[in-house]
Amino acid sequence: MKHLADVRGGVLYSVTSLAFDPKARRLFYTDNNLGWRDLMALDLDTGQQTKLLVQARIGELVFDASDRSLIGVRHEDGIASLVRVPYPYVDWQVLHRFAYGVVPTDLDVSPDGERLSGSVAEVNGDEFLRVWSLAALREGRLEQRAQFGFGQANPENFVWSSDG
Repeated sequence: MKHLADVRGGVLYSVTSLAFDPKARRLFYTDNNLGWRDLMALDLDTGQQTKLLVQARIGELVFDASDRSLIGVRHEDGIASLVRVPYPYVDWQVLHRFAYGVVPTDLDVSPDGERLSGSVAEVNGDEFLRVWSLAALREGRLEQRAQFGFGQANPENFVWSSDG
């Protein structure tokens, strides 16, 4: 085991949100998680920590290897939004704002960068695994490609296989 970085304000079950760029050997994580959530980067070769975005309120991070961007969920005024943080990670853009009470979590990007999956909780308690087109999201459209309902059970930790 090796100490990498301290995380301020770890959240109850997941401590922080993590994403990894394997080519750059860069770990992205959230800090000040009980506050307004900063976006951090850690170079695994040098140990250098960099604060990329202050009080960004972005979590549920996932790395999109097709364009080196980060995708995440931003919460503000009770609304959850899918956001994109393009390389070099100095700003973010809203891809889609969900209706009040609809909350996506556990995001993953397909290896080809074409699809985004996520668990989604609806305001009535129903839970779904959904797949969206990333190209459509980048154009401002939420284009759902697939859905599987879990009733009121929480789907977690779905990831794309290496062959998509």
